[in-house]
Amino acid sequence: MDRQATTDDDVKAIKKVGEEYFEATNIGDPDRCIATMAPDVIIMPPDRPSIFGKEQLRCLSHDYHTTFELKYHLVYDEVEARGDLGFARTTVTGTRTSRSDGSVEKVVWRNLWIVRQDDGKWKFWRIIFNSPASSQTN
Repeated sequence: MDRQATTDDDVKAIKKVGEEYFEATNIGDPDRCIATMAPDVIIMPPDRPSIFGKEQLRCLSHDYHTTFELKYHLVYDEVEARGDLGFARTTVTGTRTSRSDGSVEKVVWRNLWIVRQDDGKWKFWRIIFNSPASSQTN
């Protein structure tokens, strides 16, 4: 891995990946969400099995977006990059509304994203997230 320090361009590009993902999520476009992922992405959600690769994610994402209307807000807490790897620590708040019964769940997630440059573009490579045990979000 190249040890070159984070540049403003890296930070902007990494933030753009998350912003693109959540824009797509909020309009219910799972294909656009998946486009932000590296082919060998691994997602480690709380209390569920890990998701390995874009194809497994594609199946789950279409079901998820069909089941829920999602409205999320993203805040970056920290972004760094070294060479072709970087990370972002973020907080996401919002709502998940059931399309079948209209029930609304408020969500707060703390995310740790490891991103990687693939063909000169930053992509999600490893994702882990959880919900805080209390009202604390940082």
